[in-house]
Amino acid sequence: MADWRRIGTIFVAVLVLASFAGAAMAEFAPKVAYGAYGNAAAILINGRSAVKFSASNGNLSPLQRAKITNDRIAALVAAKFDPRGLVVKGDNYSGRIYAGDQLVCIATSRDAKLNGCTPVSLANTWLSNIRNLLLMPPVVLNPGEITVPLGENRQVDVGGAATGQIYAKIDDENVAGVVAEPAGRCLTISAKNLGKALVEVTCEGEKATLVVYVKKYAGKLPSVAVGQVTGNPCPASLVCYCARQTVSEAAMLEPGSRLEVGSADCPNQALGQGKNRQIKVDVKMVGPDYIPVKARATAEIRNVVLPREDPEQLFYSNDPESITRYQPLFAGRLDISKPTRVLYHHQNAMARRVHLIVELVNPNDTTARVRVYRGIAPPSTDTIVIGHVAGCAFMKDCANDVSVVEVIPPQSRVVLVSDMLGKNDTSSGILQVNQLEGENAYVRITAAEPMVDMVSRGTIARASSGRNLQLSDQIYPRPVKNVDAEYVVGQRWAFIAIGKHALDDSSQQKKLYGNYGVTYNINVKISNPTGESKKISFVFDPTAGPASGVFTIDGKFALVKYAQPPKEITLATMTLGPGETRNCLVTTVPLAGSNYPATLIVKS
Repeated sequence: MADWRRIGTIFVAVLVLASFAGAAMAEFAPKVAYGAYGNAAAILINGRSAVKFSASNGNLSPLQRAKITNDRIAALVAAKFDPRGLVVKGDNYSGRIYAGDQLVCIATSRDAKLNGCTPVSLANTWLSNIRNLLLMPPVVLNPGEITVPLGENRQVDVGGAATGQIYAKIDDENVAGVVAEPAGRCLTISAKNLGKALVEVTCEGEKATLVVYVKKYAGKLPSVAVGQVTGNPCPASLVCYCARQTVSEAAMLEPGSRLEVGSADCPNQALGQGKNRQIKVDVKMVGPDYIPVKARATAEIRNVVLPREDPEQLFYSNDPESITRYQPLFAGRLDISKPTRVLYHHQNAMARRVHLIVELVNPNDTTARVRVYRGIAPPSTDTIVIGHVAGCAFMKDCANDVSVVEVIPPQSRVVLVSDMLGKNDTSSGILQVNQLEGENAYVRITAAEPMVDMVSRGTIARASSGRNLQLSDQIYPRPVKNVDAEYVVGQRWAFIAIGKHALDDSSQQKKLYGNYGVTYNINVKISNPTGESKKISFVFDPTAGPASGVFTIDGKFALVKYAQPPKEITLATMTLGPGETRNCLVTTVPLAGSNYPATLIVKS
């Protein structure tokens, strides 16, 4: 009664206590009351409004109508009538609720007009309220089962027909603590240790059980994950890749959980040297018996300046060139601060598909940081063209110093290339990697059976022990050749062999015929002692057979997609004035899939 006075209302309450057969409330009796609220009157069941009369009906005031309806509902409760048997009948003038042949109440056209609906519609609303409130269980927990993160608190609402004081008791206080908050009619659950506990909630002698699980999150993320790229500038695509990788690498996953990286808000703009960019990345962390985590992570990508690097060794993966079975193709160990060139070129000779994987493997207990330059081509049946595409990408990234720093968590691997090869498809690429920090990581190349190792480019996955890797012997030291050449106008042309003098492997047991993947820095001194201006030509001669080439001549790219002997391809021309001498730097790399040695000719 005091609650109704506080809101300016006078209620005459009639509480009906009855054993309610056919409902889910066992021995609990619903509470029924009626009262006036201003000019209207209402029926309350279990303290909640079920019916509101806003108008008189004939000589009956709203309050009188409410009393009659209250008495009828009380009689139904006493008679153990099942509320699911209530029905509505009516027309345009009234909607009537019946319990069998017994009238419960009437929704008049005036009531309906004040509620903005038809009488039958209003009667159906009242019926639904009456039925649901009479069938309401005495104690309702929302939720009835809850998972609480370890070390955190969660609240559970306590509802239902019972409105008295709440009591709560937990069967395992080592797992969680529970406090009943009577003012807010809720429970506060505090997670202490991993496990399961049951909370018995009592109100007015009625009970309900709450199931509590205490679990860990599947993983955590730092507020901002920082990644590094280089480049003048760094392309937008690599910045976006780095953002996704940075979030993946920074994720702290629980054992057995996994990370799913979704979309990233990547602007289509290159990132200049010394600049930073923050990118939002959608991620999800899931795992068995862990709490899933969905988050919008922040990656800050920094374009840093790192020293330019010449490779000190070459990992050469071309034996076998033709893949005839699923097998490991190459494995090589990296050394700290020892830049390593990686060339791979393999063709699928099987009738079945092959999954070619190039990855960095960190089997150690410490994090490894590796700087990576990429020259990757999509699979192709044209072995020469694919080598040319890969070589172009690699040399252009090297010219602009474009690289990314991959961070490899302990006992993990990062996939750099993931190509699915059909019959006669070739996978080809040139990479350069330099381990900056951590214990020795490995480069591994595998011809895997499809659907066995479900990885793609950028995947971070569990690594096997480094002891299981059989290291390749196709490792060649000092894969850089500095060549000096001279051409004097009017004298013999300069013929400069590319790929002719094969490198020896580290044990001097193998030779790298063609010097594929080796950098040639050719310094050409050109003199014009005549009294006339002379046109100088740089010409590519595919000496050993069909070949492609990628050159920079004084910093400008010159590309040969395909050359067939005896045809020669002019790369560039320049004019020397009378008595002029000029030094030119030509850089090239013999490309996989082509036939080397080839010859660079300088002539007039």
